[in-house]
Amino acid sequence: MDRPSDKALVAVLAAVGASTGAGAAVVWHVAVAGPPNVGMTYIRPSWFPITLYLVAAGVVTGLVVASFLVDSGLRIVQDRQRSCAHLFALLIVIGAALGAGSALAWTHWPPQRSEPRSSATYLNTLMFVDWGDEVSTSASDFGWTSLDPSVSETYSSDTSYVTRSRPQSTFSPTISNPWSVFPIGGVVIAALAALTLSLRDYRLTVVSRSDQDAV
Repeated sequence: MDRPSDKALVAVLAAVGASTGAGAAVVWHVAVAGPPNVGMTYIRPSWFPITLYLVAAGVVTGLVVASFLVDSGLRIVQDRQRSCAHLFALLIVIGAALGAGSALAWTHWPPQRSEPRSSATYLNTLMFVDWGDEVSTSASDFGWTSLDPSVSETYSSDTSYVTRSRPQSTFSPTISNPWSVFPIGGVVIAALAALTLSLRDYRLTVVSRSDQDAV
């Protein structure tokens, strides 16, 4: 059995905080708040500021919590004989707390909706070329028409000159209840960290005040 280490506990909590912040930053760029509206776009924050803020907030929170836990005598030790339940419980609670902090930030600063795009963007249009003369006409569900009947007869059976523009679909998962999504995500991240540590025989232990002074 190795000697109990306070630095290991600090490093673990800081890593869990950084991982939770990074996961929240990813959510900020792929998810939207509430049901998405057709034709509505979202102004998403750039990667650099929001990722830096969330990761830094997670690290600072982990360090603050670790300082209190170290003062109370908690340490991480490599001992296979001990139970890993305490380590799992501690990290899961901290992960849920970090996730709740992310949910609080999401409720105040979610991706903002911008002005709806013009309906003309969604109109299906057909464009064809007649020996260098460009003709653009609108398309309907029953076919297409042109300004020149001869052009219609020439290209009615040949679609190689016809291109149809459609709006590109984007994947935007919806977060309607951030107070369940973010804490669950924090718990999953913390549980993975606890599982990794337990597989390496790291456990949580309590050191008495006299032992702390001796160390």
